[in-house]
Amino acid sequence: MDSIEVPPVLLSVTRMFLSGDRLVAYQERNDTLFSFWKLPDCKFLYAAGVRGEGPNEFLMLDRNFQEKPNGFSSFEIQANRIKEVEALDDGTFRITSCRSVNTDLQPLNRLLMLADSSFCFVSDNEEYEFTLLKKDGITHDFGNYPLRLLQEEADTPHRFTYNKLTVAHPDGSRFAVFYAYVGLVRIYGADGTLQAESVLPEKKTVSGEERTVYYRSFPYATSRSVYVLTQEADMTLLEQWSWKGELEKRYVLPVAVSSFVVSESNNRMYAVSPEREDRIYTYRLD
Repeated sequence: MDSIEVPPVLLSVTRMFLSGDRLVAYQERNDTLFSFWKLPDCKFLYAAGVRGEGPNEFLMLDRNFQEKPNGFSSFEIQANRIKEVEALDDGTFRITSCRSVNTDLQPLNRLLMLADSSFCFVSDNEEYEFTLLKKDGITHDFGNYPLRLLQEEADTPHRFTYNKLTVAHPDGSRFAVFYAYVGLVRIYGADGTLQAESVLPEKKTVSGEERTVYYRSFPYATSRSVYVLTQEADMTLLEQWSWKGELEKRYVLPVAVSSFVVSESNNRMYAVSPEREDRIYTYRLD
């Protein structure tokens, strides 16, 4: 691990992702929502994007961003809108497209942008986990809950009992599901077909919490692998999963991190820690 000293502007980083050769930090609590950093040396470029209801402003955003070479796509939860952003190295930052998602359903939780202009989100149907929304507005519920793996209460919806974190493949052909409180990982195709499922060994409760926590931080996906943080005792670990649902590697991290990205082009992970606001930590992956 190495660390790079940066201007102390990385306050409360909600999510990190890549845009070409730039690292982007989304900070939903800040007045300016995005900061941009040039890779591989993590040189600060600029901050841009403000909260508001104007055409070039943002309402509350979902934490899943679709990466693009010169920008990204984001989803406004309150308005059911997709906003596409162009962000260049010279400081140019503008919203190039704003379109409504073709549905009256709201809110759309854990929205994923999939292939063929379709979307996936957590269903409010107690029988199914997800809803697939096609570009023509037709919806299809799919995915059986892993019932009886956790204590279920009659007045608690399954979507809360079986809370999960999701991330889509960069080309939208599939997505991965990591369950927060049960050792289960699933891979679904963009059509809703379950492609793979892995059950993890049971582990003890960590951090003095009543429930065992397997995954609490949003995963990050590349074309080859899916990466996700987990905790064991006092160790923070990075897990690397294949898109076949196989656990390939586990890295023990010397510093607890809260958000990260993986750059396949230089085989490094870039991460931030809640303990230091003036550092970006870099890890060379094997």
